[in-house]
Amino acid sequence: MSETARPMSSRTLDQDVCADTPATWQRLLERIPYARHLGLAIHQSGTGMEVHLPYRDALIGNIMLPAVHGGVIGGLIEITARVAAQNRDAQARRPRILDCNVDYLRSARARSTYAAAEIVRQGRRTTLVHVSCWQERASTPVAHGRVQLLFETAFGGKTREEQ
Repeated sequence: MSETARPMSSRTLDQDVCADTPATWQRLLERIPYARHLGLAIHQSGTGMEVHLPYRDALIGNIMLPAVHGGVIGGLIEITARVAAQNRDAQARRPRILDCNVDYLRSARARSTYAAAEIVRQGRRTTLVHVSCWQERASTPVAHGRVQLLFETAFGGKTREEQ
């Protein structure tokens, strides 16, 4: 197998965790099948990392406006929260969603959408993340979300999944 064709090893990802770089975020994002389906990409801005949802016709939920489907916006919020929380986790654990609340503030029009996450609180087992989604300006969001995530804890040095 050639050097470029080898799958990414978890060792490389584990070494990069907590490195707040676009490449690290992109690798975490690519591990989520729905993120790949949506074509999500990471962009670095002056305020931090942003997840970019490129527009395409298949994302339209209301053809009369047209507006991006609310489920797509909800998925963008959940994925952004997961990637932000996992990037901060020193053990490279994959979080599970405990709770997700989305406030839809206005219709997401037929154009690219962006999301940014803020870690409100990070504990050993749970993390609370606030995510904001916008299209043209971050000051006029289309949706906000609060996502609580659960990280697997270690039992005797092993996670429950390894036992």
